[in-house]
Amino acid sequence: MRRVTVLAAIASFAACAVPAVAQYSSNGYGNRPAGAEGFYREKRDRTVYYQYERNRYCGVQNEAQMNMLGSFKDVRIVDRLRLNGRNTGGCSWPNGFYRRDNGAAVYLLEGYGNGQDGGRICEIATPQQLRQLGGNKRVKVVPGNSNLEAGRSRVRPC
Repeated sequence: MRRVTVLAAIASFAACAVPAVAQYSSNGYGNRPAGAEGFYREKRDRTVYYQYERNRYCGVQNEAQMNMLGSFKDVRIVDRLRLNGRNTGGCSWPNGFYRRDNGAAVYLLEGYGNGQDGGRICEIATPQQLRQLGGNKRVKVVPGNSNLEAGRSRVRPC
C-alpha cells in the first residue's frame, strides 16, 4: 500500500514539472514552444493566466483587461496548468488613459515592465492637463476593482 502512495507522489511531481503546452492563437503568437507567450486556464477554473515571457506569467484581472490584452478565443483551456517561471501577480494594463468606473480620477500609464520599477502611472490633476496630454477622448473606463498599479511604480501626480 505504501509503495502505491510513493509512486503516486512521484507521478504527481513529474506532472508538475512539465511545461505548459504550446498554444496557437489568431493574434500573432502562432505555434510556439512550451512556455512561450499565451493565455491559459484550467477547465475547472475561470482564472486566465498570461505567459508573457518564457519565465514569467501573470493573472488576467478581469474581462475588460482580457479584451485589451487579447481575446477569450485566444485562451488555451487545459486540464492542468503548467506555467513556467514566476507568477508576477495581476497583469499590467496596456499603456493609455484609464478611469475606474467607480471613481473620477484619470490615470496615465506609460512604459512597460512588471515589478516595482516597471512602467509609470500618474494621476491627472485637471481636465486641462488631460487635454494637454492628448487623452481627452481616449480615456478607457475599466471595472472599479481593476488594479491599474499592477507591475508599475507607485501612483504619482502627472
